[in-house]
Amino acid sequence: MEEVLRVAIAGASGIGKHHAKWFHQAGAQVVGFCGSNEASVAATSKALKDLFPFSGRGYWDLDQMLAEEMPDLLDVCLPNEAHFDCVQRAFELGCHVLCEKPMVWHSEGASQTRTQGRALVDLSRVADRRLGVCTQYAASLPHYLQLYEAACGPLGNIESFYAEMETVARGRRRTAEEIWIDMGPHPLSLLLAWMPAGTIEPASLQVDLGDAETRTRFDFVGPWGTCPCEIVVRDLIEGQPVRRFGLNDFLVDCTGRAVDGVYCSVLSTEDIELVGEDFMSLLIAQFVEAVQQPDLLSIVPGEIGLRNLELQLQILQSV
Repeated sequence: MEEVLRVAIAGASGIGKHHAKWFHQAGAQVVGFCGSNEASVAATSKALKDLFPFSGRGYWDLDQMLAEEMPDLLDVCLPNEAHFDCVQRAFELGCHVLCEKPMVWHSEGASQTRTQGRALVDLSRVADRRLGVCTQYAASLPHYLQLYEAACGPLGNIESFYAEMETVARGRRRTAEEIWIDMGPHPLSLLLAWMPAGTIEPASLQVDLGDAETRTRFDFVGPWGTCPCEIVVRDLIEGQPVRRFGLNDFLVDCTGRAVDGVYCSVLSTEDIELVGEDFMSLLIAQFVEAVQQPDLLSIVPGEIGLRNLELQLQILQSV
């Protein structure tokens, strides 16, 4: 019988509280979380208890939490620039790590960001610990293919890729670069899930930074040939954000809704929809299984997270 996986959350006031719930649903024990101060920890502890039977402790010192709780896995939901130090510390103490996207981001530029990303992948290997990245749209592939095959037959050659993803700004005013840093990993994760060996043809790369929008076009080249790609990420002032993607001009919209009290992901076209488990929930459950079963690959391992980061930087640097 497998031992229950002990999980701690670094940053549980935002998306981290939902991560905690999904880890609980995956059969793990959430033993603690780390916040920024005593007041935020008290508020987050109450929020967690409203979501699931949370009985762990709250901390505002990461090292203290790791030393006292000795988790098997650390889930990192901190601001981007804090990822590197937190993940590095977790590996030093023997934890597996699931990290929010982008895996790292260094304020001083692309070179330092790449160096930190590679360092974390190397640390994961040396420590023999799992590193996963939260680009959950990669978990949607089986659902997408079910719709694609029903409409178009078996997927053959990939001749084009398109993704358009929006988020509601909620009073923030972000630059096009900031939006790309935040949202770019999601469409890139889809691209790498379908074509992991691909590279961007530099001469084909075009990037337009607009008002609250980044749009990029490029050829993705690999053993299969050349795949023209277009990716758009933008902020909305208000309204329902679009999350749309697909291959070979077969595009689906991704939304979500509660079904019998459980939040589900929904992929749809004009003619059909497919309701399934939330993609982030699927990614977390599969990561728990991968930690417990050494032969099982995680959906987005650290090496793919690093490739995603490198593509994200290549596109941004081309401006």
